[in-house]
Amino acid sequence: MISLDIIDEPLIEFGYAGTHQEQRAGLTEHGPADIEMDDRLEEIRVGIVGPAEDISELQQYLRNCAAGVNGKKTELTTLFPDFPGFTPKRGFRCKLALPAGGRRVMSAQALAAIGDAHTEVDQIQIGVERCATEVRAAVSRAPLDVVLVIRPPGVPEGVPHGASKGANFHDLLKAELITTPQPIQIIRPRTWRGGKTVEDPASRAWNLFTALYYKAGGKPWRLRRERSAFSRLYIGISFKHSGASDQLFATVAQVFNELGDGVIVRGAFAEKSDVDLQPHLAREDAHTLLTDALARYRQEHGTAPAAVTVHKTSDYSAAELAGFQDAATAAQLHSCELIWLTGSDNAMLVRGPNYYPPLRGTFLTLDEHEHLLYTHGSIPFYKTYPGLYVPRPLGVRPRAVERPVAEIASEILELTKLNWNRARLDGRLPITLLTAQRVGDILRHVDSSVTPAPRYANYM
Repeated sequence: MISLDIIDEPLIEFGYAGTHQEQRAGLTEHGPADIEMDDRLEEIRVGIVGPAEDISELQQYLRNCAAGVNGKKTELTTLFPDFPGFTPKRGFRCKLALPAGGRRVMSAQALAAIGDAHTEVDQIQIGVERCATEVRAAVSRAPLDVVLVIRPPGVPEGVPHGASKGANFHDLLKAELITTPQPIQIIRPRTWRGGKTVEDPASRAWNLFTALYYKAGGKPWRLRRERSAFSRLYIGISFKHSGASDQLFATVAQVFNELGDGVIVRGAFAEKSDVDLQPHLAREDAHTLLTDALARYRQEHGTAPAAVTVHKTSDYSAAELAGFQDAATAAQLHSCELIWLTGSDNAMLVRGPNYYPPLRGTFLTLDEHEHLLYTHGSIPFYKTYPGLYVPRPLGVRPRAVERPVAEIASEILELTKLNWNRARLDGRLPITLLTAQRVGDILRHVDSSVTPAPRYANYM
């Protein structure tokens, strides 16, 4: 039953219903997906927290990028396109605003306290406390949509898992500010200064301004949907160890519509099975998870979805299958698809005779229960493989599906394009699991008594 297919690159939608297979090319040609919406942004107000000299440099860098950035000089023009800018008439069709009241300079005393810390964990903790204080001051003094936080000098990105549960500046600062409505974007000086270890200037501008636009509430692009298609709720489920008790808990990302709107929730605690050594929910908890997700969808749309697709990072136990199916039956859903997506697979493919990486969209069926999908691979539109390492496929394990698995695989490819931190065709995970996993990294540092921000933007 082994078979091999190449799935066409799915189209996504931009302004004025324009479509393209690639994020940057589509946005340059058609503008952002929300360009015709009544409540779209006319400007985004960005605050900055960091050392005085860095703030001055970063402000100038942002203004320069907003005027446009030339792409890398290479024959691979589709891989390294110009950044069209950030103005009312070009690029994101939006204005960049840097309110004076939104700038918060970290004092010499605060920076010295970081340098005087005895351990890297202490440096991270002090850096988080000082940065969080300044972010709160910035949003209280100026109307801001998003705040750029320059990682202070002397603060490491993170320390190994053996120390303080893997203390990480990004995750701990996001956790500390998880109830602050305005999202933050952490930035390192090398992003604007450049260097051997960073991407070309235009690629950096694309990634940064796409993230800022989305975090401020904009919609850069959207999934393309036929009018006759069922309304569908996408759910991603991942598992993380709690920072306090070391228990496993589920983190859930719910994608409500083709714009990628959704909410984040903290699920129930899970147990690792002695049989397959994977985390699983109890039947009642699986039932509650889907029931709550449908209730949130109804609050958003005023009606229930016709179909649900669940992506999970572990297999489905009999109890989970029963719990999800019970909730789907009670809600009278047309279908409830349950899919296990593995992070990697032992089987790999190469393209001879020169052993090129497989094409993105390569879909290998081993049997009816086991499939491989290359979401990362060689891309004809770019005329190259844009990665540094040998690509590994996702394992697609359908456990309860009604559509052809190839159609589900195409949908997974499409969902990899809703990564607002990366504006090109090299996303590996669908937004469902990418967000659920990132959420878990942050929420394990948040006490269960705290109600965290529901928007994706606060976890990116």
